[in-house]
This record gives sequence, C-alpha cells and structure tokens, in this order.
Amino acid sequence: MPSPQHEFDVVIIGGGLIGAACADAMAARGKSVCVLEAKRTVSEASWAGAGILHPIHPWRYPDALQPLLRAAPHFHERAAQDLARDTGIDVEWRRTGLLLMGDALEQLATWCGSLIVHETVRARSQEPLLRVDGEALWLPDATQVKSHRLAEAYFARARAAGVVVRENCPATAIEPGWVHTAGGRVRAAQTVLCAGAWSSRLAPRVAVEPVRGQILLYRKALRRMVVFSDGAYAVPRRDGHVLFGSTLEHVGFDGRPTEPACRDLEARAALFLGVEAQNLVAAWAGLRPGTESRLPYLGQDLEREDLFHAHGHYRNGILLAPITSEILADLVTGHAPEFDVSELPR
Repeated sequence: MPSPQHEFDVVIIGGGLIGAACADAMAARGKSVCVLEAKRTVSEASWAGAGILHPIHPWRYPDALQPLLRAAPHFHERAAQDLARDTGIDVEWRRTGLLLMGDALEQLATWCGSLIVHETVRARSQEPLLRVDGEALWLPDATQVKSHRLAEAYFARARAAGVVVRENCPATAIEPGWVHTAGGRVRAAQTVLCAGAWSSRLAPRVAVEPVRGQILLYRKALRRMVVFSDGAYAVPRRDGHVLFGSTLEHVGFDGRPTEPACRDLEARAALFLGVEAQNLVAAWAGLRPGTESRLPYLGQDLEREDLFHAHGHYRNGILLAPITSEILADLVTGHAPEFDVSELPR
C-alpha cells in the first residue's frame, strides 16, 4: 500500500478489464499510474464475460453510443496484435462470425446497413449442429476474445511500463487530490473511477446497479461460430468448449450462481444445442454494471475536473474496453478524443 507521500498522476479505482486497459493507455502517455482493486484483479465481470465482440441488441441503445459500438471491434483487432507482440499473451481474438436467430432480424439488418457485412441464411446451413432451424442473419466478420486473458495482457504491459497495482485495497472515498483506502490515503492528481457495478458506492450521484448474469461451460457442444437467439447465446472456444448464457437478474451484489438458473440454462442449452448434462463442465456468474439509460458513464466529471468516469457499460464492457481506454487517456492528458462523449453521462 503506497504511503500518503506517494503521489501518482492517475489513480484508477477498479482492477477489471476497463481499469487494466485505462492503466495501460495512460502509462503509454507517460503518466504515473496506480490501480486500486478491492479484491483480486480480473475477478469480477471481466472474468465472467463471454467475450462476444458485437453489441447485443445494438438498436436499443441511444444514438450517443452508436459510433462507439460500431468502431469498437476494430480497436480489439489492433489491441490483440499489439498485446501479443509486447507481452507474448494470446488473448484468443478470433473471427468466428455471429449467427443471429429469433425475432430481431429486421432490426439488426437495419442497424448493420451498408457498414457491416451480413446476409440472411438458414441457421443450419451455417451451423449444422444446431437443434433448431429457421431464418437467421449471418455476420461473417464478427469476432470474440477471452476477456480475462485480454485484461491480464493489459496488466502485464502496464506493469512493465511501471504501473503500480494494489490488490485487496478497496477505495473508501474520493476527494480532490486523494483517494482514501482501508489502509490509508493515496495522492492522486487525477482519479479514474472504473469500479463497475460498485461505482455508485464511491460516487453517490452515479446511478449504476449490478445485474447478475449466469453462464454454463460445456465441452464440445458447438463447432464454429457464435450463435445468439432470443436472449441466449452460445460461444465456442478454441479449446473445443462452449459457453452458454446468460441470465439478467436484479439481485443486488449477490454474484453466486444458483441452482434454479443453472437448471433453466441447461434446459435451454439441451433444446438449442442438443448437449447433455454430463457435458457440463462448470457454471459461474458475474455482476454487470447496468444503467437505466443504457449508456455508460464516460468522461470527465461534470462537477470535478480531477475525476473521470469509465463504468456502467452493462453488456458492452468487454466490447468497449479498448476504445474506452483511448478516450480516457486522451481526456486525462488534455487532448480531444477521437469520439465525442459529451452526451454520455458523467
């Protein structure tokens, strides 16, 4: 734990993927950075996420977020290449494609427009192992990543650049020039709040709430691509496993998987993928940081010049992490970001 006389240009509160990416980006701009994490780094939503690099129901999000949603996948491709070169960590970025089924095909096709390659197909023509069939929208360029490996790679590069990472060091209060922790104060010229679902505890006017999502892991259940249908998704991993999820539960800060939800997901997976219960490997849950507006808090605080926000990304945290870090790095160094975030809450 740094003593009070230790001073940093930037203190980042939150050791998930977004905190890791922000630390890395700010260190690359020459800032001295300290990351404070209440538990272990990459132990909450960033560890639990499925890593689909395409927005879920993008047409439901306000116009202010649309440029970021469209641009974000391109930031991931570059980040994966650079991180592999600099750290040797393979974040398992892959172009597997996305097959969307259900009732929202017209909305997604309209959202894709002429900017995103897509075509209408029969579901089984793309993924023969599906138990269900019907009209589907196929996005061949959609990608995925292993979110916890991405965060670990960002932290590895950040530490190599001199970033100080303090685990089991929960922040208890923020005041101008200081961040208070259970073990003392840390001097901070600027503070970036990246505490996900816990951000409201440190910034009371911030309206972020936890939304639990539960996921199952199966062995060898799907062959090639990400499939999304009426709220359920299946994500094949390179090692032959597949993730199946997820729930949306407003249960406070209870991040434990539950037997009823797992049983429901198992029944849906059996119907959707034809997988048997004996192929189930694991189940887990994470807490997404949700907001009523569906918009993340992103940018310089409206009341304090030394405080910046990067939280409340809900289901798009993994997707938006690299682009968020670049925006925050621009803002803390006094540069105009590539993307206008003035209409996002902060």
